[in-house]
Amino acid sequence: MSEYVIETKGLTRYFGKTCVVSELDLKVPKGSIFGFLGRNGAGKSTTIRMLLGMVEPTRGSAHVLGKNSQELSPQDRARIGYLPEGHHVYGWMTVEECGKFQASFYPHWNHTIFDAVLSHFRLDRKNKAGNLSRGQRAGMCLALVLAPEPELLILDDPALGLDPVARRSLIQSMLYVT
Repeated sequence: MSEYVIETKGLTRYFGKTCVVSELDLKVPKGSIFGFLGRNGAGKSTTIRMLLGMVEPTRGSAHVLGKNSQELSPQDRARIGYLPEGHHVYGWMTVEECGKFQASFYPHWNHTIFDAVLSHFRLDRKNKAGNLSRGQRAGMCLALVLAPEPELLILDDPALGLDPVARRSLIQSMLYVT
């Protein structure tokens, strides 16, 4: 097993003639916190999607948890927590139903973590996810991604669109659980 949770070599992605990610060489050690910084359209989300095997690189390679990102099995994916930008939810489900649905995909689900994050954001389990504010949706999504206790946590702009109070609450929840 590698000492790195993420390794890329020459990772490149074109959309048509536009190069979005160019020759990215990266090594992220276990136990570290790493962030992509850049303007909108700089390739941050595309890089994350390549790391997760959701977008195929034009050339180069990416390995996550020692596996080629284009060959991640469902078991490998269960070791990765991914929170995409936008905090997408199934609006017709309640907060509790969202938790039960998500838990069904993971062999290990920590109800204590899920409950603690919901409590921190003062979320009522009976509320419909579609009726939550942006900050509440962010909290619910964070609870959903942290409860499986992933080995690798990938957050794509988790505070996007949040007011300062919700942003602070999101950061406090991440620090509390980790």
